[in-house]
Amino acid sequence: MKFGLFGGAQAVPGEAVTEATLGYHEYGEYIQLAEKLGYSSAWLVEHHFTGFSQLSATLNYISYLAGRTSTIRLGTAVTVVPWHNPVLLAEQVATIDQLSKGRFDFGVGKGYRFNEFHGFNIDPAELGPIYEEAMGIIKRSFTETDRWSYKSDRWQFNDIIVEPPVVQKPYPPLWQGAGSEPSIRRAAQEGYNLLLDQMAPFETVGERVKIFQDECARVGRAYDPYAIGITRGLLVANDAAARDYKHGFRNKFINSVQTLAKDPRLQARAYNPTASGLDAREISERSAVIGNSQEMADRVGRLYDIGIRQMFLHDLCADHTRLNEALHQFAEEVMPHFADDRKIGGARKAAAAE
Repeated sequence: MKFGLFGGAQAVPGEAVTEATLGYHEYGEYIQLAEKLGYSSAWLVEHHFTGFSQLSATLNYISYLAGRTSTIRLGTAVTVVPWHNPVLLAEQVATIDQLSKGRFDFGVGKGYRFNEFHGFNIDPAELGPIYEEAMGIIKRSFTETDRWSYKSDRWQFNDIIVEPPVVQKPYPPLWQGAGSEPSIRRAAQEGYNLLLDQMAPFETVGERVKIFQDECARVGRAYDPYAIGITRGLLVANDAAARDYKHGFRNKFINSVQTLAKDPRLQARAYNPTASGLDAREISERSAVIGNSQEMADRVGRLYDIGIRQMFLHDLCADHTRLNEALHQFAEEVMPHFADDRKIGGARKAAAAE
């Protein structure tokens, strides 16, 4: 299995909501530590107008990380494509691919937070058409070697050639955030890798993996288990007090994001983890990698058994020291159990047979 990180920096000091009081430089040190400990990737969010300084100019920040690291892959989870001019976005992505020497993963999506739709004055009903057209332009930008032009009701580009060229051919791996059955099937059909969210319970994750597998088979696409990446909350808790502390912080995060996502006209339009009637603590117990090292390994094992081979960990902790301690504990006491897929599979089959 491969293990990465998910999240971002917080530039302005204040009440911790996401990755805490890790500023832009401190978060860079956190990613450097992850690289030394053997984490394979770091995935950064893009959000706007939050009020708690969540990372917004994500590609700029990844350029900074590319200069501070040498082996860890760097990705967006996700770049919200409708907010961007597609040609300028393609140029930025290609530049990061050059700076990182081919270590960039391009995660893309349509967005889900109402406050961003409202802030950019974009009708949510237009997101799908904008996204599809923009992605077509972006792919063309990466692959055209001669000058070209394009015109539609939304975009016009005249006699352009997008530079620099990408290092990874035909372009950096494309990852699409998806959760519904139609969107998962579309990702498989269009050659995207699949990004799954951090809130869905284990049973739902298994259903989504199966949908992606089935659609790959249906369209004749070779299935790669590493083409699915899932984000999970990381709540390292070696005792009951630590568990309560982590639950409290995660509850604050879920409530804050839910407030930003709500459309006052439609209630929770696209993102409602508490719609099932579960509170934040129950959501974490059903989905997060939580507990001491053995408990965390058991939860990772459950995800392994349903087909997950790549996981991105989101540690919501307001304490820099605790973040680093959690990073060490997971790397040193959990990751070694999943270092060799062949041995893992055999060991888990034997355990299940007992």
